Amino acid sequence: MAACRVRRPPVFSERTDWRADAYCLSPGSKSLLTLLGATHSLGGVATYDGKETTDEYPERVAALRALIWAYLLSALYPGDIAWPGAVAALQAMSIPTGTAESK
Repeated sequence: MAACRVRRPPVFSERTDWRADAYCLSPGSKSLLTLLGATHSLGGVATYDGKETTDEYPERVAALRALIWAYLLSALYPGDIAWPGAVAALQAMSIPTGTAESK
């Protein structure tokens, strides 16, 4: 589950944290990645070859791509340490780019 906290479109909800509902309210193990300052469309997620993005920072889009790959590797290959390593690297950054939590 990925979420951003920048926008609060009134069409969906008046709450700023509505995108995290799937993480907070559903049962089972899961992870939540929140990118600080990210915009709604980060590209490449909606379609196989999607290149569109509304985010002005290519570094953030590249970081999201790397984090998604790390998550998928660890989810699909039990024992893989890519996701814990990516989360540790995210938390060790001097200027925070985002947060990740798992339950």
